[in-house]
Amino acid sequence: MSRFGLDNTDLKILEQLDLNSRISYKELGRKLRVSKETCNFRVKRLIDRGYIKAFLTTVDISKLNRMYYKIVYKFQKTNPEIEQQIISFIASNKTIAYIATLDGRYDLIFLILAKDVNDLYNVLVPLRDKFGEYIAEQQILALPSGNRFHYKFFSDKPKNQTSVFNTGAAKINLDELDYKIITRFAGNARVKLIDLAKENNTDINVIKYRLNKIRKQNILGEHTLSIDFERFGLLQIQIDYALKNHKVIPKVIEFVSKMSQCTFTTVGLGKYDLAVEFAVETIQELREIQERIRTEFAKDIIDHDFFVMNEYSINWCPL
Repeated sequence: MSRFGLDNTDLKILEQLDLNSRISYKELGRKLRVSKETCNFRVKRLIDRGYIKAFLTTVDISKLNRMYYKIVYKFQKTNPEIEQQIISFIASNKTIAYIATLDGRYDLIFLILAKDVNDLYNVLVPLRDKFGEYIAEQQILALPSGNRFHYKFFSDKPKNQTSVFNTGAAKINLDELDYKIITRFAGNARVKLIDLAKENNTDINVIKYRLNKIRKQNILGEHTLSIDFERFGLLQIQIDYALKNHKVIPKVIEFVSKMSQCTFTTVGLGKYDLAVEFAVETIQELREIQERIRTEFAKDIIDHDFFVMNEYSINWCPL
């Protein structure tokens, strides 16, 4: 057995799936020099054992005339039952792209996929009407852009690729079928085209044509993995930085992207200017990362907070 209680074949499968979670078992077997039946069995076992949570597709939601808004809550007078009620209430809303509980200054983070302030209003006001007495503090940040870095801990020689959302592109005209295809791929990168055709009562060639058009418009990004970090023995950490100005953000992203522990960055408009996510084995490892960043950008960082995260749900386009 190798790292995380997995052998080298499992780790190579995870690496390839993170680079392209839609890869066929035949192609995966060819890359790993094993049979497609072995790949099929191994992937199902990784799912059953809780290592793999989902196969996702990133979406450039700016082309859908939408933006992510990050909402962060600090609770008061709650207990685990009440907090679960709040999470369930939030998760029931179809505009929620991400939910995670936090250990640190705040207790909960979630992302709303919104067109305008009305979408925010329709989520936040009913939530506060129902649970307002338990919300001690609320922060709202607009997220104009983000980078998802492929997990580097599956391989000794990882590929440093990245998926980007929110490029600021102009809205593209799409119809209902286009949106259905996009949202299905966002939630399940391995969805079968024949199933999409059946679900939408149309021919598979129509689905293929629409999907090809959507790909050419660069709406769908990379097919990636959602994993259970705890199952891998990793802590999922987010560090939020308040910076002197936004000009330094590309330099910080370039700096952290070279770290093997870095998994995600999001640019923010609000209390924090940049959030960086890491997967670390120990708090000491996190301290060393923080020290490197603070040393490199001592003149640029005004303040920072860090949180231990536990992901509840994720779907980059839950329309």
